[in-house]
Amino acid sequence: MKTYQCFLGTNKPQGGCVTTQEWSQFLKQIDATFEEGYTVQKAIGRWHGVNENTFLLTVITNELKQLIRLCEDYKMIFNQESVLIQELPVKPLFI
Repeated sequence: MKTYQCFLGTNKPQGGCVTTQEWSQFLKQIDATFEEGYTVQKAIGRWHGVNENTFLLTVITNELKQLIRLCEDYKMIFNQESVLIQELPVKPLFI
């Protein structure tokens, strides 16, 4: 299994941000995709010189294709230019 982090910015190109209600709806999609577990953290990021609130999604999985599909959905739903997925160089150890 590998550990991935996804950076999900909340600024919308047409103005405004992903609302709490919109995020709650998308979180249901994350729940359905990664039932085994995941972590979401709130962060502040910077994209093209503009600060934005960001959700940092961390998933330990062998299903990279599912994660990519989830991030593509986020891009489409919230009209994002991109979503960063990074593979962390760690090996998880569940005790």
